[in-house]
Amino acid sequence: MIKQLSRILFLLAIPLSLPASSTEPAALWQPVGIFHKSLSNKRCSAVPADKLNKVPGYENTNQKTDDCDYFYPSHTSLALHVFYIEWVSKFEDTDGRLLKAINNLEIEYGTYQRRISRVFSIDGTFRPDPTVVNGLTGNHGRWIFVWIGKGSHPKLHKTSFIHELVHVAMYTMNYGDHGDPDHEGNNYPGWTAMHTKFIKDTNEVLKSMDL
Repeated sequence: MIKQLSRILFLLAIPLSLPASSTEPAALWQPVGIFHKSLSNKRCSAVPADKLNKVPGYENTNQKTDDCDYFYPSHTSLALHVFYIEWVSKFEDTDGRLLKAINNLEIEYGTYQRRISRVFSIDGTFRPDPTVVNGLTGNHGRWIFVWIGKGSHPKLHKTSFIHELVHVAMYTMNYGDHGDPDHEGNNYPGWTAMHTKFIKDTNEVLKSMDL
């Protein structure tokens, strides 16, 4: 446990302005159980529901949730850290636009899905009718909504969290014009099959960390 804790502290000490690297940071992430120890927070005193709570380690990033147990700001912070390091490893962020974006983000978690019209599937298929979605990205990439999901023990790797952050990244690549809403479709530039694979791979990292 001491070695695991030391590894966690080492990871959290890595600066979020890491330059692009040819190394594979994913090799650093280790399966640990410390992130989900039993916590007594049923009265929501530490993380009040439906109120903005600061995400530690990020300048102006906040979150709110309608279920105070999911997800704790500390878990969100660590997941953001994993996302950014994995992104830099694969796609770079030489001008720091993505780093700035995730430092100025509002994250909303909800126990209910959203229903909206005029959306695209991952392959770019247009769906004009009302469609139930598990996540949304809006306000030019400055706000994301993530459905907590089903089950008694939701996990971030099972949600659209990383998917929405890729949309945030797309907004930064397109200078806030769009977040590539049609994903791998041909109507908007940016999103490729590599980004879809990135989501799957990064969620595997979160899963290995019990997030």
